[in-house]
Amino acid sequence: MRDIISLSDYCVIVFPSTSQAMKAEKVLKSVEAEFVMMPTPREISTSCGLAVKFRPQKTDEYCQVLAENQVLIEGVYHITRDGKRAAVVKIFPQG
Repeated sequence: MRDIISLSDYCVIVFPSTSQAMKAEKVLKSVEAEFVMMPTPREISTSCGLAVKFRPQKTDEYCQVLAENQVLIEGVYHITRDGKRAAVVKIFPQG
């Protein structure tokens, strides 16, 4: 998990409420997903302060698992950090 914490190229899933974030954590742990819970990045404005951070290659798999378990997702973002600067791209929902 330590390597996920230090990633500079990663994705985050944000949720509409803390209860949905906690449900996501439980579901992802049950499938032995590699992720960390983190505060929602400042660059992303949401109603919940928790996000799931993970490798970009796992986006489809993790979103599918969460959907199958009725976890509500507010958005999915791909973030690339270069020092203190971050490039944020919303990948779900597209809009």
